Amino acid sequence: MSDHEPIHVTVPGSPDDPRAPRDVPEGVIVHYVPELHPDDVCVVDGIPMTSPSRTLIDLAEVMDAAELRECFANARELGLLDLEELAAARARVEWRPSLAMLDEVIAEFS
Repeated sequence: MSDHEPIHVTVPGSPDDPRAPRDVPEGVIVHYVPELHPDDVCVVDGIPMTSPSRTLIDLAEVMDAAELRECFANARELGLLDLEELAAARARVEWRPSLAMLDEVIAEFS
């Protein structure tokens, strides 16, 4: 086991797709999602990744409200919390169990 936290990678598609990566390196967790809207993707140093707003939305699935608030606060401190982009990204998200909590946290930062 590694002393490091796992790296989470978002891949468009389904794990049932025969084209899905099968040889995932140790320490990497692959999340399969429907194709992302272009506004939910940004490129940093040539690497495509989810936008800050989409990342905050996705984190709601794996964090409790206190942890999510901390991420929102950090994003705001770093100048990455754009409430208009966040609202647009939230509108594109299909139903998830975490949406009620996410909406509460968004309201606290609005």
